[in-house]
Amino acid sequence: MDARYTLIFDAPSLTEAFGLIPPAFPIPKRYNIAPGQHIVIIRPEKDRRVVDVAYWGIIPGWVKDPNAFSKPIHARAETLEEKPSFRTAFKRKRCLIPASGFYEWKTEGKTQQPFYIHPKDGGFFAFAGLMEDWQGPHGEVMISACLITTEANGSMAGIHARMPVILPKESWTLWLDPAAQTRELRPLLVPCSSHLLVTHPVSPAVGDIGNEGPGLILPVA
Repeated sequence: MDARYTLIFDAPSLTEAFGLIPPAFPIPKRYNIAPGQHIVIIRPEKDRRVVDVAYWGIIPGWVKDPNAFSKPIHARAETLEEKPSFRTAFKRKRCLIPASGFYEWKTEGKTQQPFYIHPKDGGFFAFAGLMEDWQGPHGEVMISACLITTEANGSMAGIHARMPVILPKESWTLWLDPAAQTRELRPLLVPCSSHLLVTHPVSPAVGDIGNEGPGLILPVA
């Protein structure tokens, strides 16, 4: 999976769709979310789900200097328990990352054609995510997150070999439960059904992170 996605629904829509405590901050429409930017996440707080903001690029608590760390934006589902960067977060610090769709690039000869992938029903994706709350030497706290990827499903395989783990609504509670065991969670980390997705080619303009706006997700011939 390449590193771009969209979130074009407002705070009231998110609150309704995910059963959230209403956020105390606005959520602007974003058509070209990129690594190194701040993203919206949904995390557990006691018995509720709350909206928070995280840096896209996870920083484990054991990191001494975030500026010298690679800050992974993706975690492969197959190796979560093997990688030190993800092991603790998978056990205790899971989140949902809401999205309206995501972009993927298909290599065609010497060119790369971007595609936009979005829910067939026009709703949201809930990406499986991991989060960390790194604390600095002076008490500063930095919340960070990454997406979990898995092998592509049938509709995505012709575009790219990987895709984000998209969790169905019935699994959100388990995924966010800090007490859930990894053996219960592993079966969730699979490709979603192809019939849930719609894909179409879009303009190469999405490759420039400085570009924004609804024109980026429009189909092109």
